[in-house]
Amino acid sequence: MIMEMIGKELKIKYANDYSKFAVLPMNRAIDSKHVQKMIASMRKIGVVRTVITTTTNLIEGTMKTYIIDGQHLATALEREGLPIPYIERSVQSEEELIEIMAYMNNSSKSWDMMDFINAWKMIRPDYMKLFKWKNMYDIEVTMLAMIAINNIAIRHNTSIIKTGNFIITNPQAEQMCKAFNEIFIKIGNVDRPVKFQFLHAFLQAYSTYSHQKVMANLDKHIKTVKLIANSEESGAYIRKRIFNLPK
Repeated sequence: MIMEMIGKELKIKYANDYSKFAVLPMNRAIDSKHVQKMIASMRKIGVVRTVITTTTNLIEGTMKTYIIDGQHLATALEREGLPIPYIERSVQSEEELIEIMAYMNNSSKSWDMMDFINAWKMIRPDYMKLFKWKNMYDIEVTMLAMIAINNIAIRHNTSIIKTGNFIITNPQAEQMCKAFNEIFIKIGNVDRPVKFQFLHAFLQAYSTYSHQKVMANLDKHIKTVKLIANSEESGAYIRKRIFNLPK
């Protein structure tokens, strides 16, 4: 696990054979602009960190060395024709491998939410569902997660997604995503906080929800909806006029 690395002397190795390293299917794609920035940094101050690797047969059934962290650095070094400094880390399971990847990228803030979902979906079915819904519906992934657990709290606590502990607990989540996507399309480019107000009201109203009535209310009040800004009053308007909830 992560804590096993603390207090151990980790030996830095160097590789000139760039083909030594394989690509992890759960890692994000290389961003050439980021590589360019790393090259500029290396030319100015040198290489100040190492790549983290593991050699395992867990991914493809044959022993290969994969980059867990630092694939952009490795690409930059290859571009410059420089040896890649790396530290090898043993892993015992796919879960441990993804945990290390998620931990290191969460610490460096280099991954966005979809990068974490893409990694964990390899071994967590609920992450695969979240990934599928994001591709199906043009809804912010945090909103999809809120629907999946029928709770607004995850908006301010996304660490549960990043650490692999996200579980879909709402049995109606898929049909709710479809319904909210239609609302999302209807309201268009309103401010992001207003979209969250719609979602809060949608979740609150869903036990007695009539999609036909909500869409009719939206058609009736759409001009006002397009103009409202985030405020306590706008939230009350959405709850009452669109979802027929008390203010």
